[in-house]
Amino acid sequence: MNENKYCQLREAVDNVVAIDAHCHNLVSKNSSVPFLSSFTLAEGAALADTPFTLPFKRSIRDAAELYKVNASLSAIEKYRNSSTLESYGTKCFDASKLSAIFIDDGFVLDKMLDWKEHLLFVPQVGRILRIEFLALKILNQDLQQSSKQTLEEFTDLFLTQLRSTAKDVVCLKSIVAYLSGLEVNTHVTKKAAEKGLQEELQGGIPLQIIFNKNLIDYIFTLSLGVAKELNLPMQIHTGLGQKLLDLTKANPLLLRGVLEDSRFSENRFVLLHASYPFSREASYLSSVYPQVYLDFGSVDSKLSIHGMKSAIKQLFELGPLNKIMYSSDGFAFPESYYFASKNARDVIYSVLSDACDDGDLTISEAIEAVPAIFRQNALNFYDFSKVIKSG
Repeated sequence: MNENKYCQLREAVDNVVAIDAHCHNLVSKNSSVPFLSSFTLAEGAALADTPFTLPFKRSIRDAAELYKVNASLSAIEKYRNSSTLESYGTKCFDASKLSAIFIDDGFVLDKMLDWKEHLLFVPQVGRILRIEFLALKILNQDLQQSSKQTLEEFTDLFLTQLRSTAKDVVCLKSIVAYLSGLEVNTHVTKKAAEKGLQEELQGGIPLQIIFNKNLIDYIFTLSLGVAKELNLPMQIHTGLGQKLLDLTKANPLLLRGVLEDSRFSENRFVLLHASYPFSREASYLSSVYPQVYLDFGSVDSKLSIHGMKSAIKQLFELGPLNKIMYSSDGFAFPESYYFASKNARDVIYSVLSDACDDGDLTISEAIEAVPAIFRQNALNFYDFSKVIKSG
């Protein structure tokens, strides 16, 4: 690649101030969340193999360069232990060049910071409401205090709280892929959902997760109605995730029933994580459905460089450049936000310059795509009146 030829593109990628449209809460220094989670989606015993992965080896060098320490896990942990969260967190977020982050605080972590506390690190913060987290809270608390533990009562509680909370969030979020899969039945009957509710309650409280597909589909469909009513986008987990996820049920093509339901044709959907390894499928959906948008968070930190380039290139094969958005899917540790920002900039530069070499884009078109992908598409898509600001 001719670096001089693309110096303006490189400058645009390096200097653009990004909007991180999907991430999660940081945790306190004394949290039980293992630092190795910064480098992988693995959990438990599988974490032991993380140091042998390409993303780990690359990210250790990136963190070492940022902190000016030796490129080893022990040196980085020593630096972190001798510093404060505010100190190394500020270093990571400043290097990430972010003007705003949107936090899904439904991913509960030990000793996590409140979403508003992240204003310590970035100028603007928005909240993402995870619908299944709200549903669990109602099942475990509010419904237990009610004299009627029926679907009708649950529906009233859920819709009331969803409408009330949704007025102050930038979007809704669903992890239906984790629970029963993306092949959602938007015509699930109340009778089937009622039976599902009673089966869940009979399993004992508190529930840790909702397993009944009919109840899950019912909750998802209710939420789409509120999203349409309030003109809120719905972010949907697609593709790769932690071990709980059945990847065969996380292919975005399974959403066809939702996308073809005329009741929700005006809803807006964001397919998270580039739907990896189903990135081509996601690209296709964004090209034929006006309501489908793409977000490549997690892919920009949890894969090898080759894997990242491959996934992003697949998004670009059919995906309109005005519908592709940056995020980090960062969580727990400031480093995870930094790794994503650094990798995304390098990979987007590489993919766009390749597109120029291939004749798909001119250099000026590639340069125009940079602010679109990293911030302007999000500014156009999300309601920033719901975002809180520092100061």
